[in-house]
Amino acid sequence: MNPSDLGTIALPEPETLEQTGLAESLIEQLIVKILYFRGDLYGQDLSRAVGLRFSVIQDIVESLKLRHQVQVKRSLGVGNVGAVFALTEAGRARAHEYLEANQYAGPAPVPLEQYCEVVRHQKPREGWLTREALRRAFKGMVLTEQVLNQMGPAVSSGASLLIYGKPGDGKTFLVEQLRNLETMAIYVPYAIECQGNIVQVFDPIYHQPLEEAEPSVLTVALEGSTDRRWIKCKRPFIVSGGELSLDMLDLRFNQNSKIYEAPFQLKANNGIYLIDDFGRQRATPAEVLNRWIVPMERRVDYLSFLTGGKMTVPFEAFLVFSTNLNPADLGDEAFLRRIQYKMLMRGPAENEFIRIFEGFCNQRRLPFAKGLVQRFIDRRYRLTGKVFRRCHPRDVLTHALNIIHFEKLPFELNEQILDRAYESCFVQEEESAPMGDAIIMPASVQNCADHWGDKLAHIPTAFGTLAYVTSFRNRTSGGYYEVTSVREYGEAETTRALARLHTQSFREWLNLNLEQQCRDLALHVASTEGGVTRLRMDLPELSRHLVPADASAAESQLFASDLMTVLETVSPRPQPQALDDDDWQAPQVKPRDRVA
Repeated sequence: MNPSDLGTIALPEPETLEQTGLAESLIEQLIVKILYFRGDLYGQDLSRAVGLRFSVIQDIVESLKLRHQVQVKRSLGVGNVGAVFALTEAGRARAHEYLEANQYAGPAPVPLEQYCEVVRHQKPREGWLTREALRRAFKGMVLTEQVLNQMGPAVSSGASLLIYGKPGDGKTFLVEQLRNLETMAIYVPYAIECQGNIVQVFDPIYHQPLEEAEPSVLTVALEGSTDRRWIKCKRPFIVSGGELSLDMLDLRFNQNSKIYEAPFQLKANNGIYLIDDFGRQRATPAEVLNRWIVPMERRVDYLSFLTGGKMTVPFEAFLVFSTNLNPADLGDEAFLRRIQYKMLMRGPAENEFIRIFEGFCNQRRLPFAKGLVQRFIDRRYRLTGKVFRRCHPRDVLTHALNIIHFEKLPFELNEQILDRAYESCFVQEEESAPMGDAIIMPASVQNCADHWGDKLAHIPTAFGTLAYVTSFRNRTSGGYYEVTSVREYGEAETTRALARLHTQSFREWLNLNLEQQCRDLALHVASTEGGVTRLRMDLPELSRHLVPADASAAESQLFASDLMTVLETVSPRPQPQALDDDDWQAPQVKPRDRVA
């Protein structure tokens, strides 16, 4: 690897087992476990799962076949690449033995020596960062040249930085913008092998893969490819807050899978690791700094296995501590000396504050009158002595937008809304002077739905409720109208409420069984003038009128059928009585009715 090509390192795929740096037994165990978990696999798919060319693992597969642990179920006729491999019963028994050691069944791990070499070659070379690149990363932020001058050398060095200042001045936000830096991609291994242990490094939460076309096995065989035990990613950006404890900074052993998980600083190699709210972690600042004194000075870290063994790994993460505490409270001078760069994030000047305020308004397309911001500053900051913070414009304007949306006010910022938003953002001092009369809200404000709910609550039957709601429905247009409700709540709200109640009462009656429907309709007709006769007269049209617009065709048909059945059950039509021949009499016809 050429040091002049730092950041554009090439990782050729191993062509032999020796080039992988791994023991044959480890690859064999991996093949058996992959077949155990995934079932039957083509040779090509097995090669992809292991992360190595099939030519590298072919001898191992042949050995497994000879020992009757792997069998070929079928073949496409293009050699072992096109054959379907599966475990035999002996192979499954051997898989159980291997799983007792560990349950890792991902791509083949990378030996620790190869990992260390790649990480050091991926370290950015001196002078990699320019002022223009850093300015582009901070695009959209309102910053001074002084901040740029302080951040630039610290980021370029990749060493360590303590950024401190008052809460709300944008320390965390500033560091988070570093993820926008245009840097070369890096390679992250899926796992590392050391002393027979497997350490998982790749974490999809923190490592963002860069999409690349998956080469076929034949293409790889002819043209070569990148080592598939590594995945190409953006440089990681990892953040730990108050949840950080000392055990998170060492290898963590999973008792079930018997695999180690890499600590945060190992996952952050060749990237940025931000310790946010430093001093508020579960571990004390002294414990954290003690843990990293050697790594920060020597650029190596020492991690411990459960068995007592040690693993020495590169410490090539740009370590950033962000705190709103006094640095003197974090540790003594010897501790702070280990952190190479220190930066005080001061509060914004007035012109910065105005730019941030106007920028947020423009971003949210919130219009405001000329001079509004200056008057706000004079009234709320200059007269009271309140200190500017970079978060204030965002917080106050977010509250102002919430007031506008809640009260359905015109979408424009004015002094009254701004003052109300300010008062809801910050703790106010209690006033000792008595307050004047306040505007008291009415005891209860009834909405349209409640208004109709109260009306329908007095109707004892489900069918009666349905009939009452549809009495306000226009049979031609299908709309709903009731004079008092429209005057009180508006036509649109009345229509919405009645349409919802129509559907609700319709389905409520339809969900009753036939016996319940009969009792309900009998009670309704008994209390209604005209009763059954009125229902029979207009039954087809009434059935259509009672069905809401959003009912399905099946619901409409079922309703018409149920209504007719229930109506006949509640009040059957009188059947004509059969007469004997002796009782039959010819109808009497009046003389004026006779036909000549």
